[in-house]
Amino acid sequence: MNLSSFCIKKLDQIPQKLLELKKPPEALFYTGDIGLLDSQVNVAIIGTRKPNPYTKALTSTLAKELSKCGANIISGGALGVDIIAHQNSLPKTIMIAPSSLDYIYPSANAHIIKEIAQKSLIISEYEKNFLPKKYSFLQRNRLVIGLSDIVIIPQADLNSGSMQSAKMALDCNKPLYVLPHRINESLGTNSLLQKNLAKAIYDIYDFIASLKLATPQYDAILDFCSKNNDFEEAYLKFGDQLLEYELDGKIKRENNKVIIL
Repeated sequence: MNLSSFCIKKLDQIPQKLLELKKPPEALFYTGDIGLLDSQVNVAIIGTRKPNPYTKALTSTLAKELSKCGANIISGGALGVDIIAHQNSLPKTIMIAPSSLDYIYPSANAHIIKEIAQKSLIISEYEKNFLPKKYSFLQRNRLVIGLSDIVIIPQADLNSGSMQSAKMALDCNKPLYVLPHRINESLGTNSLLQKNLAKAIYDIYDFIASLKLATPQYDAILDFCSKNNDFEEAYLKFGDQLLEYELDGKIKRENNKVIIL
């Protein structure tokens, strides 16, 4: 499977963060919104391909809430933690591919990867006709870490690619965070905690507040209407407050549906 329907271009200039790597990329190719590279804060979320339910739920929340606050979520498009992070941070997400962009890898994530190409950004250092190799996953991981300002590993086994990425993050002096797990679960991230090499995220909202990102003010009415635009249901929940929003020009009513302005 490929991204041939999307425009693939060569990046004119390598981002400064990547030029600071021990082995910077010689060239980069991309499809999607290159403007995402101008973001103030990039957060890498990477981890196991087989996350447990706890990890799935918290990875989803982390990606959603961080992207709401303006951070780009960077990952590698892999099964598990990576693709959960991408999917829940669209359109504020950047995928680094282990193959050239004329291939979609892994094919199991094709529908989400195509959505990333359409709404967000995918980058590769391979021009064309390059299928993933064992070494290209490590090469991809160094770009993920290199572009990031903060690295989060929600779950990882001891001898895994995510733990190699953790070492890269530490070598690059990137702040490293993990989720706390029970004993004998996620042995890799628990070992990072035990050795004081990473900090634990005990409360997602306290963690995000500590990053001092530009958090937009939460609006319960607009949030509800963005997910359920039935005017009668919204009125049952919020009453005359909904009518005030209509008078203030924040919403309008069309065919008994709420349109956010």
